[in-house]
Amino acid sequence: MKDLITVTDVVENAFCPKFTYYSLVLGLRQYEEKRGTVLAGRALHTRSEKDNRDYLPKIGRGKKLVAFQLYSMRLGLSGKIDEAYETASEIVLVERKYSDFTVITDTLKTQVGLLSILLEENRNKRVARAFVVFQKSQRVVKEIELTQGLKDFALQKLESVKQILASGISPDVKYSSKCLDCTYKKVCPTGSLYRVP
Repeated sequence: MKDLITVTDVVENAFCPKFTYYSLVLGLRQYEEKRGTVLAGRALHTRSEKDNRDYLPKIGRGKKLVAFQLYSMRLGLSGKIDEAYETASEIVLVERKYSDFTVITDTLKTQVGLLSILLEENRNKRVARAFVVFQKSQRVVKEIELTQGLKDFALQKLESVKQILASGISPDVKYSSKCLDCTYKKVCPTGSLYRVP
């Protein structure tokens, strides 16, 4: 299972396809442990995995699954959910984000789309909705309808990762504001060309 692509790998590809090239093809580390927001987010996940494991919020009823690791040999994919609530007929996915930015981005759609596919395949139940809990300075909950179109979009991102891995070629990307906060901006020609002195 070591060779499986992770949902995180695909989410990073949705942020920028160069991530796949630098991390999975060249094997360059991101040094995320130097980023305060990443550390705070990890602390949030660790706390929510341990605290109130039996608590069921209004958005979830049924059996609570916490920090549940999922695998799909068919897709060559693995991922770990933050929380899910399983009833006799469906599963509701819950993802937690340490952020005040509450927009449902392509990276979030990719993440919940792939995790819902993994849940459906592993638990043999429908996953039609997800809740994203943004919690930094305030708590905001957003619901995402997990349509077939959203799941297909997430699978396209997975295919993008597989294509880059198969070819070993760096994908072409255009400079964007995302380059300013990229962990690879010092080695990426796209991100480093526009560095402000």
